[in-house]
Amino acid sequence: MRRASESKAGQEFTHTHWSEIEAVHTTTPQRRDAVLENLCRRYWKPVYCYLRARGFQEAEALDIAQDFFLEVVLGRHLFRKADRERGRFRAYLLHCLKNFVRARHRAARARNRSPTRPLVSINGWIKPEDSGYQPSAIGMSPEDIFHRKWAAAMLEQVIDRLRSSCRKSGLEAHFTIFRDRFIRPALERAEPASLESLAERFGLTAKQVSNRGETIRRRFRKLLLEEVRLTVTDEATAGEELRLLMSQFR
Repeated sequence: MRRASESKAGQEFTHTHWSEIEAVHTTTPQRRDAVLENLCRRYWKPVYCYLRARGFQEAEALDIAQDFFLEVVLGRHLFRKADRERGRFRAYLLHCLKNFVRARHRAARARNRSPTRPLVSINGWIKPEDSGYQPSAIGMSPEDIFHRKWAAAMLEQVIDRLRSSCRKSGLEAHFTIFRDRFIRPALERAEPASLESLAERFGLTAKQVSNRGETIRRRFRKLLLEEVRLTVTDEATAGEELRLLMSQFR
């Protein structure tokens, strides 16, 4: 009999992206489409920004990104060959994208191909102006940009969940303190708001401000780890991914 701790560790990874991929073959069409759309919504930004960094102009990068999701992701070619043992969904998606770009170069007719029945309409939510692509990202390879945008997309998911959780718990001030002390400095290269300025703003002592920020930071880290676990298959890899994720914003 397995120990309780081992059972719990296995359960933590029951609902990863890999398990959703496997379920695509057996679930209802409605559930399948929802899973695929969710994955595409999460990860179109790193795909699009990788293509721009490869030298494609906006219109062509958008065209390739849409074809990639329609033909490879939504067309389920990605999922037929998906192998959980690869471990990191991030690395597998990038591998598939590189292969798709190479195949597109070899077949000029690729641009004119499209699935006979697109599973999900993507035109409404792939928006280059929302991608955050910076053409002046000096010294960063297309792969570096993909990984950074992957990290940004994951953080965006977590921040949205954290904001909603704090709102429901009546902790809006806590969230604002955490945002101004930790999030904006990390994502926007802004100076962290001082304890004194936040204390004056919310009528608190500096220590109270610090405690509120730490409370939300712990909640943030827990949510972030949950998000990371969706993309891997074991705890050791989750820890590695979390460290890599945080290194993108130092």
